[in-house]
Amino acid sequence: MTQFKGYLDRLRENVEALDEAIATTRAKSKSKKGGDSRTVLQWTKTLRDLIELRNTTLEKVKVHLLGRDESGASNEPGEEDNGAVLFERRFRGFLMEPWTVERLNLTCQDCGSERRDVWERSFYKKSESMGWETERLWLCPECDAKREATQPTKEQLEEEEE
Repeated sequence: MTQFKGYLDRLRENVEALDEAIATTRAKSKSKKGGDSRTVLQWTKTLRDLIELRNTTLEKVKVHLLGRDESGASNEPGEEDNGAVLFERRFRGFLMEPWTVERLNLTCQDCGSERRDVWERSFYKKSESMGWETERLWLCPECDAKREATQPTKEQLEEEEE
């Protein structure tokens, strides 16, 4: 069974790889008696770059979990259109470890069952102040079919307004 690899999982793997590289580089940047100082200097520069890259990656994790940077501006490209980013943000309460299939279960808002095939749906409902407004619900296929059978279509709503 393959595990789901999301944006946070990839960032976590990057941090783990960087930690290993930092440990190796730190050991090689120690000056040894009779060793070449230019080599030690180069390893020290590499160590500095790796630590900077690790800090940048950790900042990306922070921005992703909060949805914005320190200034309050979002810097994730196309986050409104990126379903994976929004999906992961909904699960930010979980520990940062690889997800399992059980952790991906969602709760149906009508029947309360927890399943993987629950999805978000939009339905039109009558509003006293604004006419028709959109109601967004997380539904399983059975509850979705029940709601779909009782919901008027957009064309019916437009005809009713005229």
